[in-house]
Amino acid sequence: MPSTALKMQPETRQAMPILAVEDLHTWFEIRRMGFFKAGDVRALDGVSFELYAGETVSIVGESGCGKSTLAKTILGLHKPTKGKIYFEGKDLSELDKHQLKEYRAKVGYIQQDPYGALPSFMTVERILKEPMIINGITDKDEQKRRIRQVLEEVKLAPIEDFLPKFPHMLSGGQQQRLVIARAMILQPRLLIADEPVSMLDASVRVEILQLLQKLQYDHNLAIIYITHDLSTVRYFSERIFSMYGAKIIEKAATKSLLKNPLHPYTQALFEATSDPDAENLKTFKDVPTGEPPSLLNPPPGCRFHPRCRKMIKGLCDVEIPPEFQVTEDQSTACWLYKDHAQGK
Repeated sequence: MPSTALKMQPETRQAMPILAVEDLHTWFEIRRMGFFKAGDVRALDGVSFELYAGETVSIVGESGCGKSTLAKTILGLHKPTKGKIYFEGKDLSELDKHQLKEYRAKVGYIQQDPYGALPSFMTVERILKEPMIINGITDKDEQKRRIRQVLEEVKLAPIEDFLPKFPHMLSGGQQQRLVIARAMILQPRLLIADEPVSMLDASVRVEILQLLQKLQYDHNLAIIYITHDLSTVRYFSERIFSMYGAKIIEKAATKSLLKNPLHPYTQALFEATSDPDAENLKTFKDVPTGEPPSLLNPPPGCRFHPRCRKMIKGLCDVEIPPEFQVTEDQSTACWLYKDHAQGK
């Protein structure tokens, strides 16, 4: 795999973002005995960012931090409680059913578990035909053309051998290639990849990430790459967003974040990353104790303050920090940087 991520064309940043998320909240109501409201699980609690065509953003964080909820809200599988999502300048909340169907055709979804994501009773050919039939692409020649093209792109060949196969007849890597082919069959503008390599062998992970890079380059795709595996983000993203407690707490260019993570939680994430050098494993790393916060009853102030060794008493435990722009390409929601920049 190349040592750096594929870069966007310089003019891309000057254009309108393909996706803009503004103060997005997704809460799930909890009821006791089916009748009495017990509270809300704040799965997303004020998330904002922009994504450009041809760009890959990695969203990293512990399990339960809100990464997958963010993906499913963008896909339209969860209805936001508050906030806006704009795709190609259009507010998704204002789309009718027909327009929402057109939007979903432009957004491909790559799931974590390829076998669970594929219908076991369908052949490869039928799996790839299904999205086209649903979206009104019924011309047989066009269906065949797209299927051949996408199978060639994901390197499932010879094509005639794979078309009649069922998912259980494929290896884990081949199943994930099929999931990617299905996500690409409608020629999307945006791919959301939710832990796409976490269930694959190490050697296959590299192949799948290289495949996604090539598809991005060939089709100018925007990609949201969701992962807890920090060993892959350095090769596959231009920017990294760190999530904790349903909030994005740091945004940075990949090189800047790898060199100097600002937020204590992001620092802890990298401290906990596996190190291939056995000599470095002889000493315990300085990682925070404790558990992620309850999203049903989150702590006041900064969500990370109960675990943070740098917590400022009377501030971090009282007031939610704004997003501080610390450098040109790095911002963080942490009171430690209140004197370095002005909050947004």
